[in-house]
Amino acid sequence: MNSRMRWFVASLGAMLFAAPEISAAQSAARYTLTGAITDATGAAVAEAEVTVIVAAADSVRLRSDGAGHFRVDGLSKPAVTVRIRRLGYQPKVVDITMKNEPIVIVLDANPAELGTVKVQEAAMEHDERLRDFYARKGTNSFGHYFEQSDIERRHPQYVSELLRTIPGVTLGPSSRGGFSVRLRGCAPLVWLDGVRVPNAQLDELAEPTDVAALEVYSSFAGIPAQYFDRSANCGTILVWSRAK
Repeated sequence: MNSRMRWFVASLGAMLFAAPEISAAQSAARYTLTGAITDATGAAVAEAEVTVIVAAADSVRLRSDGAGHFRVDGLSKPAVTVRIRRLGYQPKVVDITMKNEPIVIVLDANPAELGTVKVQEAAMEHDERLRDFYARKGTNSFGHYFEQSDIERRHPQYVSELLRTIPGVTLGPSSRGGFSVRLRGCAPLVWLDGVRVPNAQLDELAEPTDVAALEVYSSFAGIPAQYFDRSANCGTILVWSRAK
């Protein structure tokens, strides 16, 4: 073998032995990804699920710590996809090329949507009787209406004292306690929770603290149909007690 041939064989051998060493060095390269998860205000998002995807079948999953930080070592490529999920925030996917410095990923809040909430006065919501009372108060101008807030504000000793401001009402002493009520000179009909109470005095039926609402009709005009009585020549009083 001449010298030229010996040189060629030696060079080829060197190349064959050197190639695996280069490949091994390349495959041994590893990368580290460090970062932090925050919200829009800069506050740390702890316990966020972090998934670092290198390839379709190569991913690492972990959670951010109490300060929102995370770290992944031994990644085979510098370019990865990072997916972040956390309850209360919109999921986020970002492509990262590592540059030997921490990254910061900001999550947007994803507040839960509540269904429409209908707010009503508690008494109206739980008591159909008072729902009708408030409907009449808003549309029937013939009556005089007292709701619970009126009673609490005036703080009467007897229920009948609420009626002093109604034209045509007079109060007199009663042997049964409290006062006797006269509308246009005679006794009105009294209903308690939709039930007529014959020959009853208003103050006999309820204490002021027991009354949720009161409506007074001085004549036939405006009396709700279900409480209309032809003997009510001296008016009608409807008393609604508080729900127990």
